[in-house]
Amino acid sequence: MYWTTGVGRFVMTVGRSIRAIVCGAGIALLVGGCGTDNEGTATPVTTTTGLAIAAEAPSSFDPCTDIPQDVLASEDLRRGVTDANVDGAQGIKWRGCRYVAPDSYAVGITTTNLTLGAVRGNDEFAVRNEYTVDGRPAIAVDAVDQSDKRASCTFYVEMAGGSLELSMSNPASNAKTGQLDTCGLALGLAEKVAPLLPDE
Repeated sequence: MYWTTGVGRFVMTVGRSIRAIVCGAGIALLVGGCGTDNEGTATPVTTTTGLAIAAEAPSSFDPCTDIPQDVLASEDLRRGVTDANVDGAQGIKWRGCRYVAPDSYAVGITTTNLTLGAVRGNDEFAVRNEYTVDGRPAIAVDAVDQSDKRASCTFYVEMAGGSLELSMSNPASNAKTGQLDTCGLALGLAEKVAPLLPDE
């Protein structure tokens, strides 16, 4: 996937992304669709673990507008020219924006209706670590078949109705951060963004 920004073109090349897994055909994360009831209200989606996810991604925080410039500047993050809104298979949704730091990592910062429980319940994911970030449960995961686990990380922070997802790419060729653990970078960014999430 190409992210075109004012600082150049960045390519995510490390393994299958978490979105590719949960949106791909044949993956049994979700068994229910996203329909409507008689009132026209979206029906929750049900996972194979019996946990329901909301019909929409949380809207109480907008990763495109609710991250202050001083937080972005502390990571040298620049906003990409395209957003990160995705309507995936079987009702999974992401809402947010892409950011990149020159000679450093690229990250999609989104809200999603995927809960931590839904992510843990999929055997296509390997949980790398569990955290508490600003009082909220959080996890870092990889795709189980991902070959270079250092170069990418998908990090979830619990929100009402889903989670905040940081989907980070950090190839070894990156001059500033290429030799650093990407989940460590994601944790550092999450510690700056999670306090901005509203109490719900």
